[in-house]
Amino acid sequence: MCGVCGRTVTADEVLGPVSTLRHRLIAAQTINTLCHGLPGIPSVQAAGDTWVVRGVTGAVLQYSTVNDVWAAILQDPAALLHRKRLVHRMRRRAAAETGVALNVVTAGLRQAAPDCPG
Repeated sequence: MCGVCGRTVTADEVLGPVSTLRHRLIAAQTINTLCHGLPGIPSVQAAGDTWVVRGVTGAVLQYSTVNDVWAAILQDPAALLHRKRLVHRMRRRAAAETGVALNVVTAGLRQAAPDCPG
């Protein structure tokens, strides 16, 4: 995307130079699958060229990159309570994923457990 339309285009290091709606949908699905069943953790939806993170209190925030989405989720108080389980799920999922989903899981692991090797 070149920015000719007048919108600000944010580079996403996780998805690479060409980020399609399909990539954003895969990223949202991957994050939601990892967080499924952990009470109180926000959900993620792809919304055009961004993501919408919806908290359990009704708060809705919009983010431009996968790293920003992970930061928002991991800073949520519910995620802090379930951090260990979430990191365990990420590690298991990383072993089974490829492509965009692997990049999303790896980005989450880098933020959730920065001092723990893979």
